[in-house]
Amino acid sequence: MILITLTLPAQACGQDADSIDSYFIPDLAEYFSRPSHWEGGRWLELAGMTGGVLLTSELLDEPWKDTINKNNRRLAFPRTGFVGNGWGDMSLSGPFMLGVYSYGRWTEDSRYTRAAFNMVQSVAYSGVAVTVLKIAFGRIRPDKALEETSWFMGGNSFPSGHTSVAFAVSRSYLNSLDHPSLVTQGLFYGLATSTAFARTYDNRHWVSDVVAGALLGIFTADFVSDRNRKRQAGIGYFPHIDGETVGIAMNWIWG
Repeated sequence: MILITLTLPAQACGQDADSIDSYFIPDLAEYFSRPSHWEGGRWLELAGMTGGVLLTSELLDEPWKDTINKNNRRLAFPRTGFVGNGWGDMSLSGPFMLGVYSYGRWTEDSRYTRAAFNMVQSVAYSGVAVTVLKIAFGRIRPDKALEETSWFMGGNSFPSGHTSVAFAVSRSYLNSLDHPSLVTQGLFYGLATSTAFARTYDNRHWVSDVVAGALLGIFTADFVSDRNRKRQAGIGYFPHIDGETVGIAMNWIWG
């Protein structure tokens, strides 16, 4: 990083640094309009993921629900629900994000504060998207539905919001690391996967609900990470004040 300080009169320093609120709404608009800029390859990817969700619905939704009910939900790893639901409802992932931010502030390491902002932004965007999709598809939850085809009936099962949050947090954090080890990847994807398992184990979601939630969380995290990475890889300006100088520092990040 090259830091260039330009000494200017004090009255010229009215421009503050970019903050998350200065790009949160514009990025949200870009998030929802992004598909309109896609080319053929991306639409094929979307078609493939949509087909995968539909195939999952056809092949696994009813059988897994029957398995849960048949075993009266007394399957292996019953305590998974505590960790999985906690990572998805932010009772565990929320303190984790706060801890990452606090650590970044304490050590003055911007990588961790940026990681925390990315996680929060990803969770917020995926939450908006989940709400829109729940209203659009109106799917009944498996603990209330008579069959897996209970779409457009005013329900709120599809997609899984807990799973979307879980994968958004895990993926965002991993994206913020330069070279996450296989152990680290396994830990965070494992946490997110435990959320998906817990939501189906508790009979609150169909399998296809959590698959769609996971894909949405991953897409959102990648979008946010990419936007913020490009924003950082450029020239930024912010006030610079020391004992004798008032000026504007130019921050040039290469690559």
